[in-house]
Amino acid sequence: MKKTLLALGISAFTASTLAMQPLPDEAGFSAFVGAGAAGGVVESNFLAEIVGIDLSNDKIYNYDSPNNTTIIIPNFKLELSYLFSNKKTEVTLNNAVESSLDFTSNMKLGLRHNFDNVGNIEVAGLLGNDLVGLKVWEDPYLQGEARKATDYKTSGGMITWDKMFGSDLELIVKTLKVDLDDEQSGQSLGLSSAQRDLLDRQGNLNRAELGYQFVINSGEYVVRPSVAYLDRDLDGDAMAQDGFELGVAMVYSNSSYSWANKAVYQRLDGDKDNPIFLDKNDADVYMFSSEVRIPEPMGWEKWVARVGVVYAQNDASINFNKSKVAMLSANLGRRF
Repeated sequence: MKKTLLALGISAFTASTLAMQPLPDEAGFSAFVGAGAAGGVVESNFLAEIVGIDLSNDKIYNYDSPNNTTIIIPNFKLELSYLFSNKKTEVTLNNAVESSLDFTSNMKLGLRHNFDNVGNIEVAGLLGNDLVGLKVWEDPYLQGEARKATDYKTSGGMITWDKMFGSDLELIVKTLKVDLDDEQSGQSLGLSSAQRDLLDRQGNLNRAELGYQFVINSGEYVVRPSVAYLDRDLDGDAMAQDGFELGVAMVYSNSSYSWANKAVYQRLDGDKDNPIFLDKNDADVYMFSSEVRIPEPMGWEKWVARVGVVYAQNDASINFNKSKVAMLSANLGRRF
């Protein structure tokens, strides 16, 4: 099955490899606007649609692992910034993908300041994702009938502390609030109210990440290992998880192009047994992304071309909860 999606708020799927980019050399306004496309395969039993286009079938007849849907997505990348005359304080607005596994993304509005020996600190709000129009199934467990879709909204905030006390340590603390317009998980199954409460997908997604940048050969290579604590503090205890993440990112740069790669492993442990499957929602999550960035392609001044791939897999202990995304993306943009 092949679908075509329009997702204005979704930028390139390759994950950012560095917590903060260097401040611009000149004070004032700067911008980057890019557009392109991404295509690949999505597998999920929970995702319903983006801007009215299906991501999975509205009918299911069993609780097996999800089927795959082939998609093509126009994508859009936006970065706006203003650097004050002191060249230490910057305001930024950009769209950012939160998770390539579930298509969540937010507009990020940040205020950043260079505190010299203390480091760079940014406080940012993660605004709503209404432009993306992401929907999930009200009751994903309904069998034999058309399931109804409901809005899936995220918002929150984050703090990033880069170059901590003059070192190459980076700390990122983030929280996202998840809201569904109509959460009806398990309504079709005759479960008790207490059992249905265990399936509630609303709540908070929290993470605290610590990374360290190794700069090699005068910046030709940058390698950043990281470790993170994850707390998916969802209202439904059968959906809630906590665990850890191990990651490593590498960026190679020369005068012609840069190549960024990132690999991530997550181990998540479920809180309580799912009342349908009588098992906890444990999961091993694997993610890999790679992107090549080419400045001034074909001699076009201020233009940047990007080509990337991403693969993400949630190998959940409950087959119904498994998910997968494999995408190839291309984007062309210009700096102003």
